[in-house]
Amino acid sequence: MPSRKALLLKRQKGVCSWCCLRFREGDLLETDHNIPRALGGKDEYKNLQLLYGHCHDEKTALDMEFIRNQRFIKYMDYINQTLAKSNWLWNENDFLIVSDNKE
Repeated sequence: MPSRKALLLKRQKGVCSWCCLRFREGDLLETDHNIPRALGGKDEYKNLQLLYGHCHDEKTALDMEFIRNQRFIKYMDYINQTLAKSNWLWNENDFLIVSDNKE
């Protein structure tokens, strides 16, 4: 077993951080970032944990959903800031008409 996994296993006292079940010999163990790197998490020992393979899949799916939501929120903030700087209106066909001129 790689030394990093052995250190994490010892720190976690042989328990999966996600489901709290005890690891057994032969189980597939995966290293996971507590705070995903896409959200600013570091690749440091204190930000790592061991999970069962299926627990890692579940956590990664939730992390990805959160990351997508964060990116969507940032995009909507950008749209709102852009519209706040412009004159805009809806035309008769429900199209958004934006003008950079503030009059």
